[in-house]
Amino acid sequence: MSNGKTPTYRLRFFFDYGCGGCLWSDNEAAYEKYDVGTLDAEIYDLNGKVSQEARIKLPDSTKQKVLALDKLYSESLNWEDPAGDSMWDKSQWDNFQSQTRELHKEISNILGDDFEIIYKLE
Repeated sequence: MSNGKTPTYRLRFFFDYGCGGCLWSDNEAAYEKYDVGTLDAEIYDLNGKVSQEARIKLPDSTKQKVLALDKLYSESLNWEDPAGDSMWDKSQWDNFQSQTRELHKEISNILGDDFEIIYKLE
């Protein structure tokens, strides 16, 4: 942290199949302010309309990266045998890890010193 203070909000950074976001509360302050669930994703009703806005707003360009990686991550799962082997080989996982590390840094910079974003994809 550049200003030397302890971040107020600690968030976890990871993808879960089809959640549409990558940020999750990870300390009491974050739970109190943002609650549970994917904090950077909108929630849609059955008619496809937004019923709840994202609790943490990211710039559109960053949000598009989140959505692209969320979609990509869903391709790693063998939906016919979810407990079985991943559909990806090591190079595909390495590529995904590289892209998510870059996104993690980008989001950390956007949110600033009040947030500690814990990378949880390894």
